[in-house]
Amino acid sequence: MVVVFIDGHNDLVLRTWQGERPLHLELDRAAEAGFLGGFFALFVPGPSRTLPSGAPFALELCEPVPRAEAARVAAELATTLEALEVRIVRRSEDFVPGRVNAIMHLEGAEALAPDLSDLEAWYERGLRSVGLTWARANAFGEGVPFRFPSSPDTGPGLTEAGLGLVQACNLHGILVDLSHLNEAGFWDVARVTQAPLVASHSNAHALCPSSRNLTDGQLDAIGRSGGIVGVNFAVAFLAADGVDDPSVPLEEIVRHIDYLVSQIGIDHVGLGSDFEGAVIPDALGGMSGLRRLAAALEDRGYDEDAVAKVSHRNWLRVLEETWNPWGRYLRHAGQDPRRTLLDALARFDEPGLAVDLGAGGGRDSVELLRCGWSVIAIDREQEAIDRLHALAGPASPRLETRRSRFEEATWPRCDLVNASFALPFCAPASFAALWARIVESLRPGGRFCGQLFGERDQWAGSGIVVVSREELERLLAPFEVERLDEEEADGSTVIGKPKHWHLFHVVARRR
Repeated sequence: MVVVFIDGHNDLVLRTWQGERPLHLELDRAAEAGFLGGFFALFVPGPSRTLPSGAPFALELCEPVPRAEAARVAAELATTLEALEVRIVRRSEDFVPGRVNAIMHLEGAEALAPDLSDLEAWYERGLRSVGLTWARANAFGEGVPFRFPSSPDTGPGLTEAGLGLVQACNLHGILVDLSHLNEAGFWDVARVTQAPLVASHSNAHALCPSSRNLTDGQLDAIGRSGGIVGVNFAVAFLAADGVDDPSVPLEEIVRHIDYLVSQIGIDHVGLGSDFEGAVIPDALGGMSGLRRLAAALEDRGYDEDAVAKVSHRNWLRVLEETWNPWGRYLRHAGQDPRRTLLDALARFDEPGLAVDLGAGGGRDSVELLRCGWSVIAIDREQEAIDRLHALAGPASPRLETRRSRFEEATWPRCDLVNASFALPFCAPASFAALWARIVESLRPGGRFCGQLFGERDQWAGSGIVVVSREELERLLAPFEVERLDEEEADGSTVIGKPKHWHLFHVVARRR
């Protein structure tokens, strides 16, 4: 059986940045080892601390790293990653056989500004995974200290900034990694996230009662969410006695895989080696031992399909679901046009030219076409554009689609700008310019219709645009307001997750 491997965690970037030779990953031999790539951590080190060789032990949280220092070092680490012989991937389909495909991962979010003003720049650089904490506190939450034996219930949960970061990652399509996060923080993420739960390099607490491992309750939550646990090869998190001894057999890794499969199913288990950052079993050695691990799983009775799921396919599935949040939205979104659009259309005597900003699944654009309008539909996601064309049917001379971000979008003078639940997802720094573009593009008597989020919306603080009623009224000064409904209520998202909504529904006529 030919097997390839996607790995949930390695520290090669840190080792390279420190000028050290690799212990486990030799990139020029990756193809022969079947190593397809995985998560390459950008980890900002603090004072050196190593686990004691014996157990029990209790190392408290490390000292926090100042944000400015963390940002400087993380940027250097990113440059180091970009200089490696790897291909930085941004979408699941970017994984190419025969290459080392690297996911840029922040292990500990202290490099990010608490107001998330730099998250978009990191995303554009290639960041696709964030571990909220390492074994120290930061502005977003607390990690778990290294203790054995110990539960992961070691401190408070996420801060408001931490909750905002989870929501911002959901909206951008950035994976949130739960490894190193304490139990209270874990449950905070589970409560607010819209994405599958992921622990990139953690093991079963029932088999090794380290603070770093996951309880059965946590495992069950990951399985129910459609997520994944990457089994960690670090011997201190494998062995029942918690001893950091490399002589533990390969069987210890298989034992944790068996347990996780029995607990949450074969579709939710992967590999998360901790190569270059931990003591791993001598019997594995490094990436060259991955095929020995696959053979051990075969010997255990795992068939070819099961081995492929553990080795790489489960990771690809979770990455696709996580990195494509609008695809998840489109699969669940309804088909009926928004009420604000229907309200606006009823106020026109005849159809004209409409711009549909953030056209999404095309529900509003299709209604505009049905009513005789010409439409320029703008969305940043190709999947949304493809879905709109599928809904609209044969090519229409009245439909033009453009794949563009709000910040870059332009359009001609028009009679209607429709932005159903779209404007909040403009980069906040670009919103003023976008709103001015909307106002200037509307002919006298033209209309704007759509939604904006209020400051009490649950997603406020996640890097989206929110406005107070007073701010909204100032924005609407160039208009005659025909409808302004304020809605605030507990509800759910389109995928069924609980959410507190604070919305303004607007129809306004340009003076």
